[in-house]
Amino acid sequence: MTEGVFSFHRMQEGCRADVLAVWLHFIKNYTPLAKQLLRHYFPEQEQRGLLARVFREARADEARLWRSFAGAGEKEFVLHFRYFVLAQGRAVRGGSPETPLTPENFWAVLQEFPSLQREMLALTFHRYSPEELSVFLKFEPETIVAVVAQAREKLEAALGPAAGGDFERRDHDALFAAVEKQRGEACVLDKAYVRFVDGQLTWREREEVERHLESCFYCLNRFAEFREAAHFFHVLPPADEAVVAELAAALGLPVQAPPKKKPPWWQRLLGG
Repeated sequence: MTEGVFSFHRMQEGCRADVLAVWLHFIKNYTPLAKQLLRHYFPEQEQRGLLARVFREARADEARLWRSFAGAGEKEFVLHFRYFVLAQGRAVRGGSPETPLTPENFWAVLQEFPSLQREMLALTFHRYSPEELSVFLKFEPETIVAVVAQAREKLEAALGPAAGGDFERRDHDALFAAVEKQRGEACVLDKAYVRFVDGQLTWREREEVERHLESCFYCLNRFAEFREAAHFFHVLPPADEAVVAELAAALGLPVQAPPKKKPPWWQRLLGG
């Protein structure tokens, strides 16, 4: 059903032109990332309906998802897709739960740690475990546990009783939704995160990005979220045909069900 291999630019053009085969290819390859993000950030929501909404909204208004993408490559698009998925979850949920964390008080604590540990802590407060983060960031889980304990202590001192227990495992989506609105004129373009991780920046460019990350919570957090989205996009296998067919039907795409597999020859011989 989803035959064909498409380059990213062909996928972008085909989705905007509403080409059936290209939409099926897109659904097959991006459904696993969408499912991972929805399960992680909106576990209380009904997942099948929420997943269908993501792709319906992506295709609505002449491919809204693609028209709103200003980047040039797939790695940038993966981060763009992440934000689109979270926007749909927030819309269905009706906002984000309250949190005592604000961009100001959380950044004040982060500034007491080295840059890589700041990124680690940002992802920790996205409710990732030390074991999960060790895969993202190549730190040993024990190191992450120690750093998180230091940050928790500092936050408890700053927030008092509002911190409560198991602080980093609470839903702090309101914090990160607020951070997303803090982009400034000097902030880094998404392609810079890609080139930074891929080692494609010159020494001077890398130094400029690192200097900016020292003082910008928005870019630090976006950098961390790029690592998150890119990790899952690359390690999760494509969706199977049944899932693609279900989502295609939810989008109103004219897709036939995949043909039933014939039983093996020996089973047919025995009349099975």
